[in-house]
Amino acid sequence: MHTINKLLLIIRKLFILTSPICVLSACIIIFSCACNKFADVGDPATKITTEQLFKDDASATSSILGIYSALSAYGLNIIGGGATVCGSLTADELTCTNPTSDYAEFQNNAISTTNFVNQYKLWSVAYTIIYQTNICVEGLSNSTNLTPALKKQLLGEAKLVRSLTYFYLVQLFGGVPLITQSDYHQAAIKGRSQPSEVYDFIISDLTDAKGLLSAAYPSAGRLRPNSYTASALLAKVYLYTNNWQLAEKEANNVISANIYKLEPDLNQVFLAGSKEAIWQLQSVAAGSNTGEGSAFVNPDADVMPGYLVTDKLLNSFEVGDPRKIAWIGSKAVNGQSYYFPYKYKVASSASTTITENYVMFRLAEQYLIRAEAAIRQGKIPAGISDLNILRSRARGNDTSILRDITTNQNMDDALKAILQERQVELMAEWGNRWCDLKRFNKARLVLQSIKPGWKDTDTLYPIPDQEMRLNKNLTQNNGYN
Repeated sequence: MHTINKLLLIIRKLFILTSPICVLSACIIIFSCACNKFADVGDPATKITTEQLFKDDASATSSILGIYSALSAYGLNIIGGGATVCGSLTADELTCTNPTSDYAEFQNNAISTTNFVNQYKLWSVAYTIIYQTNICVEGLSNSTNLTPALKKQLLGEAKLVRSLTYFYLVQLFGGVPLITQSDYHQAAIKGRSQPSEVYDFIISDLTDAKGLLSAAYPSAGRLRPNSYTASALLAKVYLYTNNWQLAEKEANNVISANIYKLEPDLNQVFLAGSKEAIWQLQSVAAGSNTGEGSAFVNPDADVMPGYLVTDKLLNSFEVGDPRKIAWIGSKAVNGQSYYFPYKYKVASSASTTITENYVMFRLAEQYLIRAEAAIRQGKIPAGISDLNILRSRARGNDTSILRDITTNQNMDDALKAILQERQVELMAEWGNRWCDLKRFNKARLVLQSIKPGWKDTDTLYPIPDQEMRLNKNLTQNNGYN
């Protein structure tokens, strides 16, 4: 791990000095050295070639594991907590207590084209991940030395991670360059693809991944994806592209597998080994469990949390909702109470034991996807029934709270119930609220009254200025020119 951290430091320096396309060779080095507990290639980093990376089962496996190690080591990156923090700030969930931080620009929906977080934590890390997965897809596809079953599994994992990264890129930036190969010369001049084209590619990748991955997990626990992970992301993508029938089908595929169970104890949902988790990412950083735990939880008694839950979010919970108690922390500093996200409760630890893994997908969201997809097809009682399953889990044995929603709702009221339940169940999680406000065409209605200077063009983040200068074929999002 010491070697990995040194290499990641090199890549971070490269981010500052140049475009992400120039970190390709460094990514290859990381592959060769980021072979954590499971496998070790053993070749000196300076001698590693892409052919060597996929010469046998051990080296090929190490290349995929290196991606997961890098995701954890990048800190709050686009698919490692960054979408949560930035999306929650640009929505109505969180505020940043440091007014000079780059994150404050997200809170104010006034993100500059030179914002460090936007450039490096979101855009640059995303394309570094994409290059890593492109190398893996090419190397695995071309290798003739791998065990067929392992080759399928690893190829499925690479495609799933690539599709997940593109999914969040398109949520945050809209149309983006669709880079599908490791030839950085072509990537350097690639313009933006339309969002529909990016979505088509995501769906194609995920369909492939679903067929390549097995139902069984290739790791102890659920630390690497299986076929149901691909179904879970497919369900979300279909929901976001208004393909209600297929969204319902994929979510139902996950729910009916009977592998995953809603945790009756809300404090167990985000722990390592959660029965609700479909895929979790384990930290490789010493003393750290999750990036979000480190960002949101400050154990120092006299220090204000870095990110506070807004009054709007606090007030969105129904009276007595146990999710508010379990998932929102409270801290008194100088006699003033402050509230912060508390789904992940470990900031840092001297222990090497990991108690919380980062939840990439969980069963509750699949119920919400199936519910919304059913309602939008006119199957309102079925959709409301799924919402009531989540409300029942949350209330536990206290029947006086979170009573079942009646099924005789019209479409408008049923969709309001969906949005409300998503707001509290998925609060401060993967930027879902930010995406929902846009999907439901509620961004202006909700945000213009609480965000000074709100503009409709704020629903997309700016393409980083550095990328615009390096690639003249890129165009800027409206409102940032």
